[in-house]
Amino acid sequence: MPPWPAGLPPAHSISFFSPSPPSAAAPPLTPLFANRWSIALPPIWLLGTGALIALAVMLLVWAVLRVVQPRAAAEARSSLGDGFAGPFGWLLLTLSAVAIAFTPLVPLNQIGRSLARLSSADRFEQRLSVPAGATLEEFELNLRPQEIEALEFDAAQPLVVRTQQPIEGFALAKQADIEVLPGTIWKWKRGDETNKPNPFIGQKARIEISNAGTAPVDLTVRARLVPENPQVGILPWTVITILAISLAYALFRLIPRRTAAVASATTKEAIGQPVFAVALILGAVMLLAFIVIPYNTFGEDVKMLKDSGLTLIKVLALLVVVWTASVAVADEIEGRTALTVLSKPLTRWQFVLGKFVGLVLVALLVFLVLGTILMATTSLKVVYDAREGGKLDPVWRDCADEMITVVPGLVLSLLETILLAAVSLAVSTRLGMVPNLIICFTVYALGHLVPLIVQSSVGKFAIVRFVGQLFATILPVLEHFTIEAAVVGGVPVPWSYLGWAALYSALYSAVALLVALVLFQDRDLA
Repeated sequence: MPPWPAGLPPAHSISFFSPSPPSAAAPPLTPLFANRWSIALPPIWLLGTGALIALAVMLLVWAVLRVVQPRAAAEARSSLGDGFAGPFGWLLLTLSAVAIAFTPLVPLNQIGRSLARLSSADRFEQRLSVPAGATLEEFELNLRPQEIEALEFDAAQPLVVRTQQPIEGFALAKQADIEVLPGTIWKWKRGDETNKPNPFIGQKARIEISNAGTAPVDLTVRARLVPENPQVGILPWTVITILAISLAYALFRLIPRRTAAVASATTKEAIGQPVFAVALILGAVMLLAFIVIPYNTFGEDVKMLKDSGLTLIKVLALLVVVWTASVAVADEIEGRTALTVLSKPLTRWQFVLGKFVGLVLVALLVFLVLGTILMATTSLKVVYDAREGGKLDPVWRDCADEMITVVPGLVLSLLETILLAAVSLAVSTRLGMVPNLIICFTVYALGHLVPLIVQSSVGKFAIVRFVGQLFATILPVLEHFTIEAAVVGGVPVPWSYLGWAALYSALYSAVALLVALVLFQDRDLA
């Protein structure tokens, strides 16, 4: 956009989207939008609406199963008490209620248009016939300027195109007239605003064309259209994620039933422990407190909130997982409960695998609950930071962009917690709770220092190099899962990096599970 002219009110106080020019007698904003906190609500609403749609789909599937397969529907209903599905369902209900409550406070028209364009992003082409000798002949294009990602003008004869008409009463710095020459295609692309400002303003694209020739000329207008607010992708991605988790869990319950029974018992036992409730309550309170805590970072408080929130969730989830592994394995072995369980038609590898899946489900619950709160507080912090810094109010897209950057950090922190859960399970087959806590948090600390240890051992004595290489071989390189700098800085994390990190976590977890099985296979349970 061109620079805002001096002497005019701030840009956010004038709407170019209304059909009539702004005036001093324009009615004030409605009370619903007068509160600046409503700016942070659309991203949270998108998250909640995604949960609502996913919940509706699951209820529809359950209704169909009740007619077609009554036993499967009854089993699906009974799964709500197995430890994971119940809390997961309550989380979806809470998010759905939040979405319904916030509906009057969000710009549904903007979100609806962007969602429609998100599902049908396409190319636009319109041919305009300009009569001979025309001077500023006005044409209206059937597109919205905010959706234009790239624009082209092509004509067989010279034309002069004006894309910005003046608004009565405002001396706006306008786009220079465009000369379309034969054999040359005039192009504009989003992101090139430095050299070529956005050709249009407002919600309707109008152009005025002058043809100095003696014959009519056809002007071809081509454009590539994208959603005005691509941040609305939060909604479909939320639906896909929730349905994928639900489908994976349903298949797990149906196929390895004995392993699923052990995992269910482990998850219920973890939720029943006070440490689980304490971790969730403490994490929620601290994440909400992060909104108002001053970090004294000269306007970078949002970045500090994301960094602190990711570390907090990871540490709390690790504490819950290690505690659960000690209670679910070490205490069962010491209390002879494992002997009773294995007296049934259940092998030891099914017992170990079931315990591990139970730990993964517990970690997933912690990350789903606290991760949702972290994303909401990130959106709110953007508005709070702008208010405290005396800045102009941000738009809801800014809140959504900051919220989206948290997701890769949450995924990588979950992968790190799953890896350490496998290590904790292996340790708990031989040691009790206190040694397990000490070993796991030592592995956590040294795992983040592995690159530094290897680097510091280069060029040293042979024994120092050997110790450095030994640590690098045995310990997990947890720095692969630490990208807080990228998350805080808003640098996009590629999908390939998440995929390689997931593969590394899966391989190291598999090795740790094999060690756990070997240690447990020879353990005398009597």
